[in-house]
Amino acid sequence: MTTSLSPTNPSPTNPSPTNPSPTNPSLTNDDPAGPDPAVTPEQRRRQARVDATRRAHEDADVGVGLCRHDDGCVALAIVGTGGPGQVRTLRSLRGRLAREAWAELVLDLSGLHGDCGPALVRVLGQLRVHRLTAGARVEVHGAPPALRAELGARPATAYTVHDAPSGGPRPSDG
Repeated sequence: MTTSLSPTNPSPTNPSPTNPSPTNPSLTNDDPAGPDPAVTPEQRRRQARVDATRRAHEDADVGVGLCRHDDGCVALAIVGTGGPGQVRTLRSLRGRLAREAWAELVLDLSGLHGDCGPALVRVLGQLRVHRLTAGARVEVHGAPPALRAELGARPATAYTVHDAPSGGPRPSDG
């Protein structure tokens, strides 16, 4: 129940067989019954990560792969050295991810090699924050240690909520 998407076609309004899009009926799931109830969401997520990573390796010039695994859920994989081409591709995908990953974004960074560079760290952080502020769930898998330190060690969906407005007394202030 996964659909591979092409990161080189950020606009799903002009799909073609060479530029897959979830709006192109010939490239979406051909199972009219929907997801197999015997397959858990975690299994679909894992398979989508594998498919996105495979797609990223297939398009080595870009090094970015996408795969939809449920309605509103997208897996994104990045492979290679994390250069300017990947940063440009990720920036161009912001709008598309806002439309297609409205429920969940799964980032697989296990294929990144070496120092990721500040631009890649920044764009990944922005993608993560955009999806979180829109109410989507975000998972990050396989981040290199330096990138994990930059993105933060706390779970992506962890928030601290204070009842008092900022600048006001906190309950522990007495």
